[in-house]
Amino acid sequence: MQRTVGSMTLVLLIAAGTGCARKIPIVDLDSLDSTFVQRCTQAGGGVVGLEERYLEYTNRGYDITNYRMLSGDKTPVRRRVIRILSPAGAERASAVSVIHYREQVPDIEVHVWMDDGTPRKVNVHTLQTKVLADWPCDLSVPRRTDFRIATLSIGDTVEIIQPISGPETLLWHFGSDRFCQLHSRATFGHSSDENRPDLHAIVVDASGAVKRTSPGESYPMVFELQKPLMPISRERLPFVLLAPRCPGWSNLRGQLFHLPLWMARAGDVDGRKAVNPMLVRPVENDEKLRRIQTAARWLHTSIRLEEDSPLVWMRWMPLEPAHKTARKRSGTAGSWATLAFRILEDAGLKPRFALIHTHASNPLDLELPTTSQLDTLAVLVDDETGKTHWLVPGLSYDPEDQPPSTIRGRQALVLERWWLDREQGSGNCIPVDAVGFSCQVSTPAPVELKLLTVGE
Repeated sequence: MQRTVGSMTLVLLIAAGTGCARKIPIVDLDSLDSTFVQRCTQAGGGVVGLEERYLEYTNRGYDITNYRMLSGDKTPVRRRVIRILSPAGAERASAVSVIHYREQVPDIEVHVWMDDGTPRKVNVHTLQTKVLADWPCDLSVPRRTDFRIATLSIGDTVEIIQPISGPETLLWHFGSDRFCQLHSRATFGHSSDENRPDLHAIVVDASGAVKRTSPGESYPMVFELQKPLMPISRERLPFVLLAPRCPGWSNLRGQLFHLPLWMARAGDVDGRKAVNPMLVRPVENDEKLRRIQTAARWLHTSIRLEEDSPLVWMRWMPLEPAHKTARKRSGTAGSWATLAFRILEDAGLKPRFALIHTHASNPLDLELPTTSQLDTLAVLVDDETGKTHWLVPGLSYDPEDQPPSTIRGRQALVLERWWLDREQGSGNCIPVDAVGFSCQVSTPAPVELKLLTVGE
């Protein structure tokens, strides 16, 4: 049952106690070491007994599950069961956020049982919906809706079922930055996938806690958490990524750079003439290096880096057009890079985008061409001698240290050539899907992607 109260949506969800009663999920704390439970009580205030991903295969891909939400929508969902151990845990469990693409508020389903196993009704309030990116010409704008469950108490067992959308359907995190995690399971694919040798999954896990529990050559692929985890930061959470095994990195969709290219060229960047007139007049002989140095110096001293998105699939993406980053004098790393591209291109140079893999603890799987393994959007530009300079968000620029020693030896996917109508910079565009987790057999000319080792 759903009703509207002012600007706040109140979703009243009825737990067990009627003919449709749900059986209480078991979170067995007695089987755990008492010291571990005590640490969980102090560190996070709650224990996630089980977290699962419901998903099934259809001929349209991995977008439908066998779980139907209360609204009747059939959508990929995650199910989490939490046991509340302290007031702090109740407060943390009360806050639920859902990432979605549709404008309407997504449905979530919540059930609560008291310490003695008795179900009780709960109210779920919709607090706010926030647009996470300013992509004016993309219909797939990510949003986050925040909910609050009222009211949870020590000893409660809480079951939360929420939809998954967008590229998150291809990712699954094991663990939590708020609670201890006892068990988690993710199923990718369907038994018919044995006829799809291109389908592949990779585990990114420094803890050694996640294992594939299904046979190596069989489908579906099942991954499970093998040992309890204390709360850890979002950056360290192990995850599994599902993606096709493409013929090669050069065969990734060239459209994945479509969004940063458009964001770099959209709108007018004001004030450049006042900052340095040289950057907007025609290029003279032996002036490219000077222009690169001037632009890099201004970017690193004048544009403040904002915190990046915690979402793996958005960590390198620009979140707004370059002219807005310039006006604010701040932006995420991806937005900083798009502004760098715009400044260099307007200065008469020919910049190129590159995606870099920088995390040494998570080695790059060369057999799995997917941009989600790469984490930093950078800009490359050549001076008059042909030397390539790298402008990297967060790395100070030194013309004598090119490429920067910090990223030498890392892998980078470079956009060598592209096609993008300059008129699209005026805002008259409908970009295609720019996230680019999937691949195709051939790269559409004249887009050219090249995987290289930085410094070689």
